[in-house]
Amino acid sequence: MHRLQDQSIARPDLLSVSKSLLMYGGAGAIGTAAHFAVLFATLQFMDPVPASTLGAIVGCVINYFLARRFVFASTASCGRSFPRFVTVAIIGIAFNAVVIGALVDVLPIALNQAVASGLVLLLGYFLNRTWTFDDHQV
Repeated sequence: MHRLQDQSIARPDLLSVSKSLLMYGGAGAIGTAAHFAVLFATLQFMDPVPASTLGAIVGCVINYFLARRFVFASTASCGRSFPRFVTVAIIGIAFNAVVIGALVDVLPIALNQAVASGLVLLLGYFLNRTWTFDDHQV
């Protein structure tokens, strides 16, 4: 019995995880909105690729600070956690490509992308929770 109590203390409850996962998705939606806002605001004087790239960078930075402050309430230094956050984003891009490639002949592209996006969201949440913003790591 004592062992079970210790494990329940160490593991966050389902409601807590569900809430932070929902907040993580919300932070991602805000970052995506910022990406689109920068993209469309800069298209007047920039080509589409650099405009979208700038938007992606702005969205990533916004996502980082929202996740750090509101989703994970992390006290990890930015010097440690921001490079990790960017690494997780790059892993997510690569994983997205793998999923799309694996399902390209199986599912219509819209459904394929929805599956890939959902899996990338879960992967990113898990990696950011356990690695990027884990305040107990040295």
